[in-house]
Amino acid sequence: MPIRARNIAGIALTAAVAGVVAASGLTTSTASAASCRDISSLTGKHLTSCLHTLRVQADDAGRTAEKADEAYLKAKRESEQAEKAYEEVDSAADRAAVIAVRSRTRAAVVAAHLARTGGSVGQTADVLLSGNGASETLYHLSRMSELTSDTSQLANDAKRDQDQADDLRQQAKLAADRVASEAQDAKRLYEKAKKTSDAARMLVAKAEEKQSPGSNATNVQAYEDLPSDASVAARVLAFARAQIGEPYVFGAAGPSSWDCSGLTMGAFQSVGRNIGGHGVNVQYQLAQRKGLLLPRSDAKPGDLLFYGSGDHYHVAIYSGGGNMIEAPMPGRNVREIAIRTGDLAPVVARFTG
Repeated sequence: MPIRARNIAGIALTAAVAGVVAASGLTTSTASAASCRDISSLTGKHLTSCLHTLRVQADDAGRTAEKADEAYLKAKRESEQAEKAYEEVDSAADRAAVIAVRSRTRAAVVAAHLARTGGSVGQTADVLLSGNGASETLYHLSRMSELTSDTSQLANDAKRDQDQADDLRQQAKLAADRVASEAQDAKRLYEKAKKTSDAARMLVAKAEEKQSPGSNATNVQAYEDLPSDASVAARVLAFARAQIGEPYVFGAAGPSSWDCSGLTMGAFQSVGRNIGGHGVNVQYQLAQRKGLLLPRSDAKPGDLLFYGSGDHYHVAIYSGGGNMIEAPMPGRNVREIAIRTGDLAPVVARFTG
């Protein structure tokens, strides 16, 4: 998905972006949405009040986009699995068709042979002229009859299996098409949520720039190389910190852009640890299956923090001292900040042990 340019200036664009935010239905907590639409007219306390309102809107829109991001990743995985299942059934149906053709061909060859050598006249002649008498001829004819019967049964069984495989193929194709359609719907929902989130973040950036010119410059901290005997947690955190300042991009897992679960996956891949794959819930579920979930009160640096209940929508890495490293949301870069407690799950996942 192409990354939309975010650093766009102009009052006309500000008004257009504000219209998208207003259309999203997000509520405000301080200043009214209408009074905060024209950034160029805001000053003093009104600007400060609007900045708070716009940040609340942007955070709400960002969380909505995160949930849509996770829903699409899940739908995409299910679509890939359904397509793989269809391909396997399709191959099985093709094999069944080949078996059926071979069996029917074999039955036809035997029938043709009997037609050439059998019949009442031929049988009588064999009985009368054979030096071995009738017993040998009757034996061979009985074997031919058994072979014809067995081959016909094989052909019938193969045809039945082929019909069943064709039916499964049709069902699997319908299932694959349905799940693929659901994945596309999930993608469209994400793109809509991302557009709203980007618009909200753009208004915040404009308000922040007006309040403190130059404050939006990226400040990427340099981190020293770790000693060779550094712990797994220290190396995971060093990798995550090295990405600070890089942009959040939906579905990205490096090397220069990330979404939340892409960052955590990349950090643990850097130390050779598998945490379940690309997706918040697959990481949570693997930790759950392996018994790696611990109370949040026992959190140690390098543990994974989850947001949401049931279907989790965001993951970050606990960095110690009440802080975390995360790829936060569209419009925000990878950062290390104080842990947000709202919607924070009561457990952490420890993959560093």
